[in-house]
Amino acid sequence: MKTREQSIRQLALQIFDMSKRTWLESQRERMKGGFDLSESEFLALDALDRVPSLSVGDLRRRVGVLPAQMSRVIKALEQRYDEKLVLCAINRTDKRKIDVSIAPRGRRAVAAYRRAKIMTSIEALSVMSDEDLAAFSACLAKIDAARPTSRSGGKVT
Repeated sequence: MKTREQSIRQLALQIFDMSKRTWLESQRERMKGGFDLSESEFLALDALDRVPSLSVGDLRRRVGVLPAQMSRVIKALEQRYDEKLVLCAINRTDKRKIDVSIAPRGRRAVAAYRRAKIMTSIEALSVMSDEDLAAFSACLAKIDAARPTSRSGGKVT
């Protein structure tokens, strides 16, 4: 009989394998949209898609990268494509800060990336029965409720 720790480890490995398969499948789909975003670039665009703008520091904390990495992410989002995916401007109230906002092309890129990820998950989940889907949804709700919160009061993303 497996111990609880062994069962948890096996489930974690299964989730990891499933996420790798989903990632590989979605890679092919998102390239059809013409955007080749790294995980950090997507997370930055995703955070910016929900707000008018963020300071570089706030964006860095939301994405969870080091300052030098955030600089590279922003540079890539500004320069990789013929149109910028993000726009940078000096903060109006604190001239030492730079504010970053998402550009229209950035909204299209994040939507294409989301669509590819969601479609591969839909395909994977479609093999489950209604009862299994309800049970899986209840499990995910429990996991989400148990996630730690950030210092700002929201879920850690």
